[in-house]
Amino acid sequence: MSRLIGEDGYADGKKLPSEKELAETYGVSRETIRKALKHLTQLGRVYSIRGSGHYVRHWVPQMESTLNRLTSITELIKQSQLVEGEMEVHFFKRVPTKDEAELLQIHPLDPVFVVDRIRTAGGEPLIFNQNVLPQSVVGEDFPLRYEKGSLLNCLRTRYRIDIAEAMTEVLAVRAEDLLPYRLKETGAPLLKFKQVHYDAKALPIFLSYDIMRNDVIRFFIRRVM
Repeated sequence: MSRLIGEDGYADGKKLPSEKELAETYGVSRETIRKALKHLTQLGRVYSIRGSGHYVRHWVPQMESTLNRLTSITELIKQSQLVEGEMEVHFFKRVPTKDEAELLQIHPLDPVFVVDRIRTAGGEPLIFNQNVLPQSVVGEDFPLRYEKGSLLNCLRTRYRIDIAEAMTEVLAVRAEDLLPYRLKETGAPLLKFKQVHYDAKALPIFLSYDIMRNDVIRFFIRRVM
């Protein structure tokens, strides 16, 4: 199947033959073809449209990282030798939810800044990123002091705050998660990370919700005895 996509002239957006035709071409059962298509869908090589069939997805380089090390998205993109970018950046201020106030160790009525943005690699939408920062940490003028790119770098250069570690929870993406259409339209499998970022004194600095395309970014955990 990968050879079909790579060598037989099936360009981005091209519809693949039916399961029956593929089974006859390769001399295998339709069940084998179904499994192969499912695997290629999980890898992000193809996507399906109900009632229409399978199509070749726009190819994006794979990125690999380990959950054992705190790596910024900027680092990850640069390691893949791609150009980092962002789009649809929105700022707003509100009071924290009960969960956010507890995680950030702030008063329930202390305002927080929320930054919503889509991170891109090579112009391709990659991650929907929402950061929640206490106003007591970044000040009232945070939207003016904000820098594009790595928030960790922005905090370091503009506020002299170094992030030393993060506590990460891996969650399922739910129907109630409000995703931007640019990420939805990719049809890619998604991973959701909820992370509290701490400084060297173990004080919580900000909370982030990151919904990432799993067809592009793969994460690994090293487990030892």
